[in-house]
Amino acid sequence: MDMDEVFAAIAGETLEIYQDKYKLRSRILSEASQYIETDFSDWPPITFNWDLSKEGQRFSLDSENESSFKTRYPEGFILGTVKLDALDKKLCHFSRRDEGELWTVGYKSRLAYLIVYLSEKRPISPPLVKPHLIGEVILKGGHHRYAIAKEIGEKYIPIYVEPKYRKEIDKLMEIDWIS
Repeated sequence: MDMDEVFAAIAGETLEIYQDKYKLRSRILSEASQYIETDFSDWPPITFNWDLSKEGQRFSLDSENESSFKTRYPEGFILGTVKLDALDKKLCHFSRRDEGELWTVGYKSRLAYLIVYLSEKRPISPPLVKPHLIGEVILKGGHHRYAIAKEIGEKYIPIYVEPKYRKEIDKLMEIDWIS
């Protein structure tokens, strides 16, 4: 078994699907380097193609495979929409991106990758929000998605929340829950 076959097996994918995804990641990564540290006015047009499917929820967390997701989150997440500025006001300083921090916080290569990925209208899962300290929330996944949405001036953003945190989140900000 060669390394591609091993990695495909670990990912639970066929060799062909694994290799196609690898080629796509490689191409996007190559194109993304031109956007590192650029102003959003120099980016290609970005459209968020939110993947709101139950199957896509695991992608709200980085590197969460399907089996692990089903074990850790058997109920999955609940979906809501929130005004981005309301979310921003409640984010703890670990998750919030203030003006001028787009390229100084987080991984530049991942942010640039996401710019290209989103410009191709590829599906992306909403960020995962969790209550943090008194009156604050934290992003468990989706920091770069949030940062780009904020940078390009999105007014609303969908979010996922673990069902056990719904009441706490409701106390912190107004959410339009989607059943």
